[in-house]
Amino acid sequence: MIKFFRRVRYDLMGKNKTGKYLKYAVGEIVLVVIGILIALSLNNWKEDLADQGEETRILGGLKQEFETNLAEVSRNIKLNTSTRESTIALIQLIHTDEPFANQRYLDSLLNEVYMFGSFDAQTGLVNEVISSGKLSIIKDTELRSRLTGVSGLLDNLEEDYIIRNDYYYNHIIPYLSKYVSIINQDKFMNFSGWSESYESNKLDDSPFKQKYMDIDLLQFENLFAIHKVNNDFVNLDEYDLKEFFTQTLKIINTNLDLKE
Repeated sequence: MIKFFRRVRYDLMGKNKTGKYLKYAVGEIVLVVIGILIALSLNNWKEDLADQGEETRILGGLKQEFETNLAEVSRNIKLNTSTRESTIALIQLIHTDEPFANQRYLDSLLNEVYMFGSFDAQTGLVNEVISSGKLSIIKDTELRSRLTGVSGLLDNLEEDYIIRNDYYYNHIIPYLSKYVSIINQDKFMNFSGWSESYESNKLDDSPFKQKYMDIDLLQFENLFAIHKVNNDFVNLDEYDLKEFFTQTLKIINTNLDLKE
């Protein structure tokens, strides 16, 4: 009987010790889990702060990039609008009874229809953000969408630049070279749209006689009618880009204001 009670007491003591060890172990595990969760929270907090700082840096860079592009496309719109208006004036001149009566005016128009412009957009930071995988750092979904869509707009514009330029140099210049002296247009050449300081040396008028009477007026008209259409597409693309840059800048500035 005594042995039996000793056995029971021994078993109870062992179970009590096991329970204590189990509670201790569970407590240790809970502390470890809490520590891990705290560490993860701190790490996530640090990463969030870093991302916020990087987003601010990216937004500031995008602001400068888009402001430059907006100024450049606005300058180009002015140049290409002048080209379009001069092309219309030239076509209207062709429709008159004596289109070649005022040689000086004709030369001025032929120069102005040539003074079209193009621009290379700055996309360095946009490309960096996309290629580096940092696009997700930008929280504004509309801004992310715009950054990925700008290349398509620029590709369309570049294609229309090429069509216009190729047409002018492959068709209009060879045609004009047969009948008029292109150097007579040089005195009207104005580079102020590209540079405030550059001044070109003006050429003297050609001593050779113009062949106005050999010009086929219908062909002459058609050449510049197509040139107008080509420039219309360029103008259309540039106006779309100007609106795109303007609206994107508003979104960028709004996001920067929220960070202040």
